[in-house]
Amino acid sequence: MPATGSNSFTNYRLSIRLGADGFSFSVGSTPDGSVVQEDRFPVTDPAAMADVLRQALRKPYLMDYRFQSVELVTEGPSTIVPLEHFNKSDMLAFYRLCFPPSATVQGSTVNAQRSMVNGQRSMVNGQWSMADMQYQILSSVEAVMLFRLDQSLLRIVQECYPDVKACCADAQELERIAAMQEKRPAPEDAQQQDVHLHVAEHSIFIAVFARSKLLYAASQPAANDADRTFLLLGIWKALDLNPQRDVLHLEGASRELQKTIGEYILNVDY
Repeated sequence: MPATGSNSFTNYRLSIRLGADGFSFSVGSTPDGSVVQEDRFPVTDPAAMADVLRQALRKPYLMDYRFQSVELVTEGPSTIVPLEHFNKSDMLAFYRLCFPPSATVQGSTVNAQRSMVNGQRSMVNGQWSMADMQYQILSSVEAVMLFRLDQSLLRIVQECYPDVKACCADAQELERIAAMQEKRPAPEDAQQQDVHLHVAEHSIFIAVFARSKLLYAASQPAANDADRTFLLLGIWKALDLNPQRDVLHLEGASRELQKTIGEYILNVDY
């Protein structure tokens, strides 16, 4: 049955975040955005994810809230389609084009990660189905993010929270960066482009804007500074960005990474 809670206050939201190694709960206060409770559930066996999630949703503390909103956020691969070219009937075909099943070479599975303008490409395990396809409209950048969400996990959450909203972690990150970009004053040089690089523990997210227009966005796995530097400079070259004119806005980078990037790019905003 739906979880309604016993707390008379309703100014709370629940975020359930799905990752490759488990999931987490985050209870936040709507008025000030503060986090009032967090819980992490590691899952080493993907086949056990559904059972662990079902049990976790029965945690007594969840019943203390009547949530204004509940979101199910997946950290899986995603890709972007310009809003004017988006068609629901084409979602699966486009996603399969960007993320085909693993290729087998001489009996072994080969996984590779490749980037593309306005999205990303990678070789991943598994077969995709239309039932698992989700989309998120990003009106701020006039684009649509396509992503995959296991329907069995979504249904488990819907049993407790029927109005849960399916979201993509990359979409949330892009919307955050787009909001920051919108607040920036227009550069004196009309040709200047802004590159946003957000460094996380095991990945990076890059978004490139020409004034307020999104040119490129992608997340890439990167567990060390050498990989982060290689990916950034590769994308910089592929998009023909100017190391003297264009500006790099850097978040979450180590001092070592800041120093290394500063050797190649003149305008770096920390």
